[in-house]
Amino acid sequence: MQFRLASQHDIAALSLLVNRAYRPAPEQAGWTHENSLVSGERITPAQLATLLAQPNGQVLLGCQEQRIVACVHIENAGDYGYVGMLAVDPTCQSGGLGKAMLAHAEQQLQALYGLGRSRMTVLTSRPELRAYYLRRGYTATGERLPFPLDAGVGELLRPELELEVLEKLLGQ
Repeated sequence: MQFRLASQHDIAALSLLVNRAYRPAPEQAGWTHENSLVSGERITPAQLATLLAQPNGQVLLGCQEQRIVACVHIENAGDYGYVGMLAVDPTCQSGGLGKAMLAHAEQQLQALYGLGRSRMTVLTSRPELRAYYLRRGYTATGERLPFPLDAGVGELLRPELELEVLEKLLGQ
């Protein structure tokens, strides 16, 4: 897999990738989807354009044969780096691409921003996804946040859902 930065030219393909990974049609679902928890689009082209224009972050892409198959958003949040929107095309899941994208994101947080700590949020009703990140060195902080109902990332199907904050010390 080759890594590169996303640009405005990637918005259509990137939107399709993220929405297929998070909220796919039933016949396209990989193990990372959240269809039973949240409905609607995970991200719109307009939201992606705004995200790509932010000066304190980047969207990193993983490509195979010129096709975008994975992505992750990183952001300099001051004393830590935020990692979000990790997505792998459902047809390519379980092949190590997510692990490679996450490792690349962590390396970029260190190299570009000099950060030694990474944080992310995971839906509380996704124990398999939480376990995936714990196996990669993340630990639970004990912090919980409400689902961002006003962020335009979908509608809750289960109102009790929250986000759990996970953290990792980088370079260890």
